[in-house]
Amino acid sequence: MIAGACSNTFARNSKIKQFRVIVIYFFQMEVDGRLADSTRVVEWCQPCADAGNDVIAVKFCSVCQEWLCSACTDFHRRLKALKHHTLYDKDALPVAVQDIEQENKTKYCKTHPNELIKYFCPTHKTLHCGDCAASSTCKMDKISNVCKAIRTDEEFKELQSNIGTLMSDASVLESSANEMITSVVEKGARDVAEVERFEQFIIEKIKSHSRSIKDDINIATSESKCQLEGVIDRCNEIRSVGEQLSNGLDESIENNSEVFISFVQAKPVLLSTFDELAAAKDQSKQKSYSFKESVELENALAKVKSFGSYEAAEATLPARSADTNTTTAEIQPDGTSRFLFNILAIHGFLSI
Repeated sequence: MIAGACSNTFARNSKIKQFRVIVIYFFQMEVDGRLADSTRVVEWCQPCADAGNDVIAVKFCSVCQEWLCSACTDFHRRLKALKHHTLYDKDALPVAVQDIEQENKTKYCKTHPNELIKYFCPTHKTLHCGDCAASSTCKMDKISNVCKAIRTDEEFKELQSNIGTLMSDASVLESSANEMITSVVEKGARDVAEVERFEQFIIEKIKSHSRSIKDDINIATSESKCQLEGVIDRCNEIRSVGEQLSNGLDESIENNSEVFISFVQAKPVLLSTFDELAAAKDQSKQKSYSFKESVELENALAKVKSFGSYEAAEATLPARSADTNTTTAEIQPDGTSRFLFNILAIHGFLSI
């Protein structure tokens, strides 16, 4: 039985074993041979824990069998029904209150979470509590009997060795993974640079041929401009001849003989000037230029679905390599990109 005015508190705290310092109460269990320790761990103030608050305990009440925080300790000392209870400092517990976390603090039955594991089934190699043992048809061994020579058992030693190997291998792998992170980041930067290099290569080649076409346009434009400027010069000359002819036939000239001579002279000059005008008209005719896109290039671009691909090699990436050119994942032009590359090369866009 639990003494004290707060015995109901212990009854409510069925999960009190989750705390860190363990107070032991011995009571007779229903299953024969199950004289078990019902434990409850106290790291926090238990009355505060009931209210849903986590407050570190500073005192232990031997009557209520509860851990108390500073505020609850003051309340304990003021309340008439409780002030005569003996309170112990957390660091000065009596012998009856022991820290027994060692092996039992997490060794609870998965089927019955409130029951400690006490039995071992040698047939199924499973662990059980008293409730499990009472309802099972298997022959159970008490752990207290079979555990005596556990530390000298070869299988136990092998397990310990395997655990050590596991931890060692995990540490080596972790170290390797940390080194690989640096390698992966560096490799990624190099691959991005390679993509940008290929991108710049394509752009520069396209720009080069684009500049060639622009040069052709500028040449044709310049030629047309010069040709039309020649037409303008001819028209000015024709207009000047016409003015001279017109002046020779002006009505203000009183001497008819002079007018007649000008008339006779003007006829062949006029005919010749009309021929010059006809030539100027022919010169003014211009060729019509237009830019025609490359059908082959359009078709190639239409078939391209991506700029390339990023494919992983089958080999595991080494942690670090002195040869920075050695990689496990290379940028490979996919089929459509390689087709584009070849088309550009065939039609003179790229030099390969």
